[in-house]
Amino acid sequence: MGEPESLRAGKYFHKRVQSDWERTAKDGKVYPEHTISLVPNRSAHKKHARLDIFVDDTGDFVSVIEIKSTDWDEVKPENRRKLLGSHKRQVWRYIERYVDLEKVDVCPGIIYKSPPSTPGLREDIEEYLNEWGLQVVWYEE
Repeated sequence: MGEPESLRAGKYFHKRVQSDWERTAKDGKVYPEHTISLVPNRSAHKKHARLDIFVDDTGDFVSVIEIKSTDWDEVKPENRRKLLGSHKRQVWRYIERYVDLEKVDVCPGIIYKSPPSTPGLREDIEEYLNEWGLQVVWYEE
């Protein structure tokens, strides 16, 4: 039995976005699937994370981009805030690493495949993430 179609489609979307970024980036260096340590080197306990897209050498900041293929219309209303919180916390772990350990500013964002069609949901998602300083992009627009 192979992987579910939704997982295959999500992986394809990730690769497509990463490829587009590598091909079109003008400033800085684009690193898809960039692995970072989330704790200082002197720590005995190592914890690593993988950034979907990392852009370095852009002057005085780095960009941290997370790619999500979430179909927000399929997420139960009672689970939406929890999932948004999970996405926010994931990106903020990356932000804190660069601000605290590297002493560099971060331009963070989340790329979702397409906006939801449920009335008001797009605005709710954007407002929630923007309040945390996260830019939201709907890739297929």
